[in-house]
Amino acid sequence: MTSHSSARGRISAVFLLIFLVTAFSYLKQRFVGNTPLRPVVSAVFRPVKIDTPSNLATWPWPKAKRDTPHRGVTHWITRDGDATVVEFFDFDFGTNPNLRFEIFDQDEIDQTPFDNKVDFWALGVGQAVRHLNTQFAAAHEGKVLAAWNGLFFGYDRKSHNRYAFHVAPVVLRGKVYYPGKNHRWTFGVKYQHGHPVFKTFFLPDPQTMAREFDYAAGSAQCLIKDGKPLKVQPFPPPGATPVPQPIKSTAEEAGYIPDFDHMKSCRASLGWSKDNRHLYLLFVKESDSESGSIQALHYGMPMGGGWMVSDVQHFWQAFGVPNAINSDAGDAAQLACLRADGKYDLVPPRLASSVMRMTFTPEFKGAPAGGAMMYLYVRDSHG
Repeated sequence: MTSHSSARGRISAVFLLIFLVTAFSYLKQRFVGNTPLRPVVSAVFRPVKIDTPSNLATWPWPKAKRDTPHRGVTHWITRDGDATVVEFFDFDFGTNPNLRFEIFDQDEIDQTPFDNKVDFWALGVGQAVRHLNTQFAAAHEGKVLAAWNGLFFGYDRKSHNRYAFHVAPVVLRGKVYYPGKNHRWTFGVKYQHGHPVFKTFFLPDPQTMAREFDYAAGSAQCLIKDGKPLKVQPFPPPGATPVPQPIKSTAEEAGYIPDFDHMKSCRASLGWSKDNRHLYLLFVKESDSESGSIQALHYGMPMGGGWMVSDVQHFWQAFGVPNAINSDAGDAAQLACLRADGKYDLVPPRLASSVMRMTFTPEFKGAPAGGAMMYLYVRDSHG
C-alpha cells in the first residue's frame, strides 16, 4: 500500500512539475517573449526606475553594424542588453533621386475600396511588399526598398471578423480620403519638381491636406517641429489618476496617448533633414509583448525591452534632426527591408509571431500575416 502511495505521489509530482514548467513557458512567451531572463530577474531585485531611459536612445551607436543594401540607403542595426533590437535607415534622395516615399492603404484594394472597413489581418508587411512589387514590376516602376506599419487605426471590436478602420484622414496621390474626424498631427510629403518636401500640420482641414500633400496620414505624434522639441506627457507618478479621455492636444504638444506613451514597447518613427534630402526611419523591436509592457507600466515593473515615446524624442534630439514624428507601433509594428543579396529581412508583428527577425525571398512565401491598416514605404522607381 505504501509503495503504491509513493508511486502515485511521484507521478503527481512529475505532472505538477510538467504543469509548472508549461505554465512558466507560456507566461514567459506571453509577457516577456524573447527577453533574456537575467536582466528581468535582476530588474526585479534591483532598484531601477521603470522610467529609466533606454541605453540606445542616443547617437551614434558605437557597436552598430552598418551596411548599404541599395544606392542611397544606409542601414544601422544594434541590440541592447534587454534584447531590444534597434534599426536606423538613412534614405538619401540626393544620392539616389529615384527614391520615392509613398503610402499604401489596404482599403485601396479590398472588395469595397475606400469604404473605411478592411479585413486587415491577412496582408502583413511581407504580403504588402509582394503586392506592391508585382504592381510596380508590371508598370516598370521599380521595387520596394523598405516598408513598415503606418499611422494609427481602429478595430471593430463588436465584429467577429478582424475589421479595421481609419481614425484620421489619408491622402493618396493627392486625393483626400476619410475627411472626417482628425487627431493630433498629419505627416506627409509633397513632390516639387520630382523632389520630396516632408511636412507636418496640426489638425489640418481637408482642403489644406489636398493642397499640401501627395501622400499623408493623420493621427501622428509630432516630436520635433522646426527644431523645437514639442511637449511629451511627463511620466505619471505611481497611483496617478488616468487623464480623462478623449484627450485634446495643442500645437505645442506631441499629442498624448495613454499607456502608449509610457510603456516600453516597439516604435516606428521618422525624421528628416532641413533640406529634405534625407528621410530617416528609426525602428525599435522589443523582445516581449505590448500586453506585457502595459502590465509592467501599470504595476511599476521595470521588465522587458522596448522604448518609451520620450526615448524616441531623445534619440532624435541626439541625432540632430529639425523635424520628427512618431507613428503607430506596439504589437502591430512590422518592417520589411531589402538586403544587398536581393532577399528581404522581415520583422513580423508580435500580433502574429514572437520571432524577432526572419528572411524571405521577394515572394514572401510563408510570411506571417497580422497586417496594419496602411504601410509607409520607400521604393526605387527605377529598380
